[in-house]
Amino acid sequence: MSANVGDRITLHANSVDAPDRTGTIVGVLGTDGPPYRVRYDNGDETILTPGPDATIEPPSVRERLDQATEKATEKAGELAGEARATAEDVTGRAARTVADAASKIAERFQR
Repeated sequence: MSANVGDRITLHANSVDAPDRTGTIVGVLGTDGPPYRVRYDNGDETILTPGPDATIEPPSVRERLDQATEKATEKAGELAGEARATAEDVTGRAARTVADAASKIAERFQR
């Protein structure tokens, strides 16, 4: 049974009084399949190799768009932080250059 990150997994209960467990595959730990890291809908996480009582479904188009949006938002935040740091560095260097030039001009006027 092969799955990808983002796929939904349902572990069907073996008895009538136990509910099915559903979750999302958040990590593929094998080179070409199981075991998988699964985050259940209640927030618990586990590592498992699915048995015959499990079904795996790829995410819907809406879920894929939500995942892509989340990743893009995270990346945009990272890039914005890097850009901010670069801008502060460049601004700092420019301010130092202007201050140095002003100091040199002031020295010339003092002579």
